[in-house]
Amino acid sequence: MKPHFKKLATVFSFVIILLSIIWFTYFLVQLIGGDEAIKEIYTSWKLFESFLLKNGFWLFVSIAILPGLILPCAPLLILAGIWGNEAGVGIACFYSILALIINLIWTYWFAYGIGNRVINKILKKFGYEIPQLPNENLLQWSVIFRLTPGVPFIFSNYTLGLLKMPFVKYLVVSIPIISITDCGFILASAGIFGGNWKYIWGGISILVILVIFSNMISKKRNAN
Repeated sequence: MKPHFKKLATVFSFVIILLSIIWFTYFLVQLIGGDEAIKEIYTSWKLFESFLLKNGFWLFVSIAILPGLILPCAPLLILAGIWGNEAGVGIACFYSILALIINLIWTYWFAYGIGNRVINKILKKFGYEIPQLPNENLLQWSVIFRLTPGVPFIFSNYTLGLLKMPFVKYLVVSIPIISITDCGFILASAGIFGGNWKYIWGGISILVILVIFSNMISKKRNAN
């Protein structure tokens, strides 16, 4: 394994451990509280969902904040798509992109500053430290992170912040990709829940093109 791969693996492992702790907490709640606890969580989410659909401002505030607290971004973007059926899909795309950019910014600086210091202290106790990678490697990896299906949005934000990718490059790479992905997701969601096939095919086509583009970049990376 190449040195920079080992360095990236150190940070990835730590982030994955944090995500695992969160999922373990969820299953612990299920184990202790049983089905009733899960029903309570589900009922609370449905109430929250209903509130967000009736209050677009708080929906987009949630998109700007909650993914940074490890809540998956997809359910919120689906709600934005449903909201867009009433208010307009173009408006939904615009507001959600703006919210995601805000999320990009605050999560990056959190990971770059306070988060970086805390995680470094923990890693040093085990004989590791957050690596400093050449900008070229970070640029390539940031594109791969953003385009690879299944990589959580917040995972990319925090990882690139921890690795101290230059902020301007971080935004230049991230904003176009998350904007296109966001619009594809919202179009598909609006189409599915609104019965508009034009939106469905448009959204799915955007997402498929991104997946194909991601595979091309990954193969090129592996070939090098």
